[in-house]
Amino acid sequence: MKKIFLIGAADSIGVPYSRDNKSHQGFFEMIEEELSKKYSVTTINCFHMSTNNDNQYINKIITRSISLFDIKNSQNQMLKKCKYSGIYPYIEMPKRFLNYYKEESNDKNIIIVDSIKNNETVFIYSAFVNDLLKSKKLSLFKLLRPGRIKDELQNIEIKTILNDLEKNIKILISLNSNIKIYIVGLFVPTKISYIRKNLKEFILEVNKLLKEISDKYNNVIFINNDNLSSEDFNNIDFHPNKKGHEKIYENFIQTYEEHK
Repeated sequence: MKKIFLIGAADSIGVPYSRDNKSHQGFFEMIEEELSKKYSVTTINCFHMSTNNDNQYINKIITRSISLFDIKNSQNQMLKKCKYSGIYPYIEMPKRFLNYYKEESNDKNIIIVDSIKNNETVFIYSAFVNDLLKSKKLSLFKLLRPGRIKDELQNIEIKTILNDLEKNIKILISLNSNIKIYIVGLFVPTKISYIRKNLKEFILEVNKLLKEISDKYNNVIFINNDNLSSEDFNNIDFHPNKKGHEKIYENFIQTYEEHK
């Protein structure tokens, strides 16, 4: 059976937060389950929950001798940070997803860079929003204040963020010339109409630039997620609900089959 090394990185849209998600699966877990029907899949889930600079985080794990143990240890620290920040009661970390954070005895021997070099690798790359916030020194809620969204977005250095992303793409290709990198396209979030209305044009522009980057490399494929709608989010949450995760999963699988 063909072997695939599946890596997910980096931001929190990969975490199945929402209360309606009884299956305890985000799109990454759904992808893992589907690919496992055809291939022998080894998985490293590097998604995290923080306003860290995501592209810097990815750069670290693909340029240094970072182990799976290091990744999980960092993820557990993030969970503690969430717990004591006061937002912990408002997110429900599914039990199955928490298993990805549980350190195992062999984790110290699994080095991310070496695994990428030595395996047929599928790398799911999701990074932009946290870098946007970091560049503005803002929280998501401050960025999206009524009457301020368009002004704030005009000051975002989109190309700087995308340059960091492309730099990482080049590093990944240098590690493994046969790697397949799937860039998770942005979507218009929440049920809140004024946010959706004011973000739509900005999201379209970012996705256009992400698609242009992906078109430059045979190894890179863009996942279009513009079919997510307000029904794919719960209340003010910016993270997809179960329906949203299912759509991202379906978008990935369709694109994956087209590029096999």
